[in-house]
Amino acid sequence: MTTLQTLENIPVEELLEAFNLSFSDYIVPFCLTKEQLEDKIKSDGIKLEFSVGAFEDNQLIAFILHGYDLIDQLKTVYNAGTGVIPTKRGTQLTAKLYEYVLPILHENNIDKLLLEVITTNERAIKIYKNTGFKIIREMNCYKGTINITDRNNNFEIRTLEDYNWPKLQSFWDLKPSWQNSITPLEKLKNSTISLGIYDNEKLFGYLIFNPKLKRIHQLAVDKNYRGKGAGQQLLEHIATNYGTDVSATNIENTSKETLNFMQDAGMNIFIKQYEMEFPLK
Repeated sequence: MTTLQTLENIPVEELLEAFNLSFSDYIVPFCLTKEQLEDKIKSDGIKLEFSVGAFEDNQLIAFILHGYDLIDQLKTVYNAGTGVIPTKRGTQLTAKLYEYVLPILHENNIDKLLLEVITTNERAIKIYKNTGFKIIREMNCYKGTINITDRNNNFEIRTLEDYNWPKLQSFWDLKPSWQNSITPLEKLKNSTISLGIYDNEKLFGYLIFNPKLKRIHQLAVDKNYRGKGAGQQLLEHIATNYGTDVSATNIENTSKETLNFMQDAGMNIFIKQYEMEFPLK
């Protein structure tokens, strides 16, 4: 018999076992350590009381991990991971988990749900659409080896001690996805590398990089300084100091300028994802 419950009383080791089993044959297979899962719980703002699991004979066989944040004054819950162990697929467990958790989210006055799904994962997309989600944008995931050029570095790079978000946001063209947004990056501040690029004393661009994941979370340059090699200079600084192989995930695909910049730097799209939204109010 299958029972459903929230996950606040489940040991992290049990979550880890189910997580890794569920993603062992995924489109992009991956496996987390206990420390990486704990980092994910912290950075994604996962609330286990909003997260749900299906159990059979005391084994966790399916789950939805939900993060929480206040975004644009809306109480937002983010699907930080849905998994079903391979032997239990095809039994509508994801749909049943949503059916179970939606009343809990309504009781807590959640305004909307967000998730990301690989564009080729048609079965999952169908489940999410049937639950009430709609596609709101498409995003690219990049990885590659940064090209190191012999160009002159005209600007000074310094460690960013603090995030002046209004200033940094003035450089944005695109709204970051959940894992690259302000709240997770504040939580990850002690484990990320934050660099500013300056013309004399004027900050006009920045990069936030996670050396553990080899992932660029944010990179932006003032519109008036683009085309001068500043973004490339920031990437080369990372490549020189932390290794040339990097990734950048869930970057909105509406900007041709961003696509061209990433490809010129040595990074190519390896997955496309849809961001999907389900307003609860």
